[in-house]
Amino acid sequence: MKDASWFSRTVMDKLATLRNPRAETATETADLTPREREVLGLICEGLDDKVIAKHLSLSGNTVRNHVAGIYGKIGVNRRAAAIAWARERGFA
Repeated sequence: MKDASWFSRTVMDKLATLRNPRAETATETADLTPREREVLGLICEGLDDKVIAKHLSLSGNTVRNHVAGIYGKIGVNRRAAAIAWARERGFA
């Protein structure tokens, strides 16, 4: 593995976690932007998109875009799965 430059960052992060399982949480949560973390926290509190939008003074479309980004980054396609993912990693 002297020349691993052709591996993507994601693959390298996954390989690194094979050696250090505790690094997985930091790597996975580091991929979320601060706003996405905030939205995910509010999702974990049970708020829907409309309430989150009002709470953060954002449009509903913006919140939906954040939620879609979160789903894509953490590899889920449902709100319940996102909440389970977040709780496994110490979110609210």
